[in-house]
Amino acid sequence: MRFKKNIISGLVAFLVLLAPVSGQDGAVYEPYDPLIPQMFAFDKKLGIFAGINNVDNEIVIVRNKLNGKDTLHIFEKFLVDKVEGVHDVDHIYRPKSVAIYDGHIAFLASHIDSCYFAVLDLNGNLVKKLMFLGQANAFSFSPSAQELYISGENETGFDVIVLNTRNGISRVDMKDALTLHYQKPRLSEVIAKRDPWGVGMAVIAMSAVFLALILLYLVFKQLGVQMKAIQERRSAFSLKPKEKKVEHGRAVSSNVVISEGVYAAIATAIHLYGEELHDVENTVLTINKVSRTYSPWSSKIHGLNTYFKR
Repeated sequence: MRFKKNIISGLVAFLVLLAPVSGQDGAVYEPYDPLIPQMFAFDKKLGIFAGINNVDNEIVIVRNKLNGKDTLHIFEKFLVDKVEGVHDVDHIYRPKSVAIYDGHIAFLASHIDSCYFAVLDLNGNLVKKLMFLGQANAFSFSPSAQELYISGENETGFDVIVLNTRNGISRVDMKDALTLHYQKPRLSEVIAKRDPWGVGMAVIAMSAVFLALILLYLVFKQLGVQMKAIQERRSAFSLKPKEKKVEHGRAVSSNVVISEGVYAAIATAIHLYGEELHDVENTVLTINKVSRTYSPWSSKIHGLNTYFKR
């Protein structure tokens, strides 16, 4: 029962939105047409369905009745912008919203820094095309005010473009266009407005610096404590009494204290042992002088060339 009541209440609210609204002055206003992107549009009277094909970057026109049969048939396609072979993807116009007004199909295409609004007839032929600076992603039409609204958000704010449609949606012109721009306040402007003397900024900056210094002090202090603990554990491990070792069949303790006299006796014994290794030698010179008499066989003068004597 609750589910049925929710459905009924939703249908009633929808019908209330679709019904004309009369103000205090007696004027009748059309239902609210929000400025939101629309991927599809349908006109029941004309039997035309228009949609955005993001894969092929096209506006597709579909008829729901063909030859008296309730079947969908793609009647026409309109290429929004060329995609194949284009490397600069940010500068490709992409369709953002589509609608059907006054027997015409209108759509909005945009890229990184500009956009355009186009009007097609029911056969997919281009009737009107208007170029704008900046990004835009939605548009709305007011029959009572005879105005068309185009809106878009950018990095600095958002823009609203108002076009006059008194001569029809297919005859909109840029001559009577009204452009409204809202610029978001920058962060520096907001800070300057809230803190004109800069006291808050100075406090925040100094707090950040001192907090960083305190954090570094704690880190290095903890690091020093850990390094000291590691060093103490290593020292305690090295000073720990070792177990007895077995050398040559005898148990020898490594923690025996040896006096200085023992070291002196060991050094003396090593010295005496080294002296006994040498033989006793007499200090007698064995170098004798040898005298050689003259002999022509060993004379160098006979080996010279006799050419110089001639």
